Amino acid sequence: MINELYGLSLALEKHHLLQSTTHPNVTQVGKSDVIIVEVNAKGEPKGLRFIQKAKMPELWKHSKGNHNNFPAIRIQKPLLAISESKKIDEAIWKKAKLTEKINLLLSLDFNAMNANSNEIMISEWSLNELKPVIESDLPELAALKDLLNAFPSDQASQHEFLSHFLQLMHDKIVDCNDEMMLNGLKLVLVGQKESNGRYKSGIMTYYDAYGMLKYENYVFSKDTQIALVQLLNSFENREDAQEKAAIKSPLSGKRTVGVGAKYPNPNLPLLGLTYLYSKKADTPCLSRYHLTGAKAYQAGKSEINKINDAISFLTQPDNENKTWRAVSDSNSDKQNLLLAYIPDEPKNDAFLAKILSNPFSYEDNTEFSRVRAESAYKAICEKVLKDMEGILNRNKEAKVCLILLGTLDPGRKQVIYESAFSVEQLTENMRLWDSALKNYPPYEIKIWNKKEIANYEFNCLGPDTLCRLFKTNYNRSGKNNTLPQSDVTLQEIYNLYMPSSLEIRNEELIDHFLQLSVNKAKYLLGDIGQQLTLDHILSSSMKTQAENAAAFMSLYSVLLYLKGIRKENYMLDAPFNIGQLLKLADMLHKEYTIQVRNNGSKTASLPPQLMGNELLPIVSEKPLEGLVRLKDRIRIYQAWAYTAVGENSRKAKWILARFEEICLKIAENEIPENFTTAQQAQVLLGYLAVIPNEKKKEANNGKMEEITNE
Repeated sequence: MINELYGLSLALEKHHLLQSTTHPNVTQVGKSDVIIVEVNAKGEPKGLRFIQKAKMPELWKHSKGNHNNFPAIRIQKPLLAISESKKIDEAIWKKAKLTEKINLLLSLDFNAMNANSNEIMISEWSLNELKPVIESDLPELAALKDLLNAFPSDQASQHEFLSHFLQLMHDKIVDCNDEMMLNGLKLVLVGQKESNGRYKSGIMTYYDAYGMLKYENYVFSKDTQIALVQLLNSFENREDAQEKAAIKSPLSGKRTVGVGAKYPNPNLPLLGLTYLYSKKADTPCLSRYHLTGAKAYQAGKSEINKINDAISFLTQPDNENKTWRAVSDSNSDKQNLLLAYIPDEPKNDAFLAKILSNPFSYEDNTEFSRVRAESAYKAICEKVLKDMEGILNRNKEAKVCLILLGTLDPGRKQVIYESAFSVEQLTENMRLWDSALKNYPPYEIKIWNKKEIANYEFNCLGPDTLCRLFKTNYNRSGKNNTLPQSDVTLQEIYNLYMPSSLEIRNEELIDHFLQLSVNKAKYLLGDIGQQLTLDHILSSSMKTQAENAAAFMSLYSVLLYLKGIRKENYMLDAPFNIGQLLKLADMLHKEYTIQVRNNGSKTASLPPQLMGNELLPIVSEKPLEGLVRLKDRIRIYQAWAYTAVGENSRKAKWILARFEEICLKIAENEIPENFTTAQQAQVLLGYLAVIPNEKKKEANNGKMEEITNE
């Protein structure tokens, strides 16, 4: 991971975009309920606020790993003695009303302090590390400076602080009308009984300076964090300049000051705390060389800090969809972090990360219409292409770097895929993919979305969708089983979607995707096609199947296009029209059941499986054998349709007319004994495609009547 991100830091530094925004010891506080305690210049708590987890702002802390936290301190031991903790029964507390909780807390002896509670105190290590703040005159750090000078640092000052703190909580309880605040104060005072019989508080407290009118900003503010990071880094850089260069950096090859015993662990979106480098201190194969822990890979301290700053730059919230975004993992149900940037122009507004992960999803569009889906996809593509055109005008050699970071286990995050390609290749890939997505026949997958009808016709099909698509298996019953692993790797997906050169997207890769997708989706598409014939509109419970069916239709269209098979041609060929023939067979079977067996009732039950659907698996692989079976099965239905008369025969007559047209198209082609996977995909496309509507003149009344697929 370090090697891949080192290039990013160099690019940002070259363009003066690398700001000192991170420090190994300054990190974010995890989300939880928190009690804010304001401390005056005398070291006395004067203000108290409770903030729920959902409303908690971003708080920073200074710490040495999980130790020496300041100004965020999670209290584990209750402030009052165990005798006071025993006075409040947990069951009674949970059922108690607001006034009852107040009375329970006021019944405690606030002078009975817990002698073992010694957590609210700043450590000697913290004071030493934050010494530059105490010596600083920066107005942004004035509040933090006063807090450091006033906060308890020994047993005597801590005892005095706790006395004032307990009195402040007592006064707050008397007038409290916030039940959440009471619950938090109860944890601070007496804790909660654990299964082992001990009492534990486990609540986060955060300390700030009292009297904010005289300060530019709060201690917990982002401005304070930024000023602190810059001050600490500046102070350490001066120290490093005086220190002898002890190591030869494996990154730059230069003599420099080593990173020391600890690498930074940035808190990344999706992945959480991420160790840039981590080794167990007692790894046997390293201990023999006396290179335990971080000593096994000593990079330059300045270089590592710049890498940390570079990650922070890319993963800022405002850069989501531009330089970072979530993308599915092919080996688990977790999400990876995708990073995308252009080294020569790292700061731009192009939605690179979105294009390289998930250009469009149905979640982006609540109305589910094809027009809106296509227009949204077109808009983002046009914006990216326009931005890339501007970059190419300035630099023909500009490149795009793509890095995917994933989680192996809670302690290990690493690069699971990386690629680099020219901006010119990116634009070529986007234009080709856009053309390939339009290679589909007219089809409609309608589904009830609450009281409205949604229409899944178009899927923009990015890497994220492809990865999730190949994680689901379907059987003949229409049920699906989703697995953590995908049948295709991320490397195969990006070789298809965004190859660094056209040679990578070869015929073998395309055929591999065709084989997998046909085997994966034939039962899904068959089931969807039959349900649409039976019900016209799918039930809302089939939303996932409808989305995946539309995605597979788009994938077949893309793969056929990449093989040079265009819809203008394949819609005239035998495989596609055989799929249409099977759909017509389903329609005829349904119409026969309604008119003959159900005496014209459209509400009576229909067959669980229609004729064409039953033969679809056979016909799509062995067309000659399947068509012979269809010929035998369809005779009784054709005989009825030819002899049927009256108003109720119009649909049957329309189906027969379409049969004749489709059969003429099939007769113009030679049918092989076995279909290739590309031809099987065309059969499935034909089975779901709309039968062309025709207008026929009725001899009886001379009016133009339109017959639909329904």
